[in-house]
Amino acid sequence: MRDFPRAALRAGAAAAAAALAGTGFTGTLLTGTALAEPRRAPAWCKPGGTLSARTMPQRVKIADCDLRGRAVRGANGLTAVVPSDGTSLVAHALRTDGGAELRIRVDERAGLVTIGTRGGRAPHGRPRAFRAPASACADGAHRAGPSKWRKGTAVQWHYYAGTAGLPRGPIATGVSNMVNAHTDCNGGRFAPLPDVGARYAGQGNRPPNVTSAAACAKRDRVNTFGWLSLQSAENDVLAATCTWHLGSTTVETDMALQVRGKKWWTSGTCPAGAYSAEAVATHEAGHVFGLTHVEGIEHENLTMAPALASCDTSPTTLGKGDYDGLIALYGGR
Repeated sequence: MRDFPRAALRAGAAAAAAALAGTGFTGTLLTGTALAEPRRAPAWCKPGGTLSARTMPQRVKIADCDLRGRAVRGANGLTAVVPSDGTSLVAHALRTDGGAELRIRVDERAGLVTIGTRGGRAPHGRPRAFRAPASACADGAHRAGPSKWRKGTAVQWHYYAGTAGLPRGPIATGVSNMVNAHTDCNGGRFAPLPDVGARYAGQGNRPPNVTSAAACAKRDRVNTFGWLSLQSAENDVLAATCTWHLGSTTVETDMALQVRGKKWWTSGTCPAGAYSAEAVATHEAGHVFGLTHVEGIEHENLTMAPALASCDTSPTTLGKGDYDGLIALYGGR
């Protein structure tokens, strides 16, 4: 075959393209350059079903695998639907044997979804590196989430009663305990109080946006706290709280206390094997206002410790770290 100079080949290709420009031809003119293959999704990005945070990278390009609207499972089975409305999400679960956290940050401008998860189980017996728990009034440990309400906000929330006939009172008291820094330290008073509040907006007929598996679903722009039968959740789950945020500002939060298979102590003497509804609601209210779990047996006397024993009321009163965390987020009134 006769060899042609490269310049002549380029000129011929240009002429052919010009000749086709005025026709209805819509195909691709091959000029010796291989066509790019379509991008393949990673092996872990399977269509349908729930994806596992353990099998995927922490930072996922939306172009590689669009997680928006997909369910992702994190530590201790905690699951959430990746927001598709531009918000990000933090999910928390409180268990009888520990807790879990799942953070999902959606950055559509950068085309990235970032996922982080952590969780632990309360040890049985004394661990090798045992450290005796500090007094709640002396323990200043606290940990903040990625978002908070604007300072001075009175967070408006609705109550969902469910069908179990359990009362609103313990949940309302738990929320009040957090925003009013209820404590038995310092003679029963922390000062100043954090610059954030709460306002009860009545009973609603829409449940919290928490699925039967204790997973965070799509938000509905209403803050709802109440009782749910989480039929598919693991047996140790006591409650779940979901918080949606734009940047560092919280825009919605929902709280669900588990009805199925749990005995709740709401008044009088605690029945054996029951859990204090006020204690659980106070802990979950910490998540509502931006606090996350403080892990480690040495911090187990704080409200935000991620485990709760039956008939334990100690989380209803904030420790030094719980209060310090709120002040770090909101300052004083």
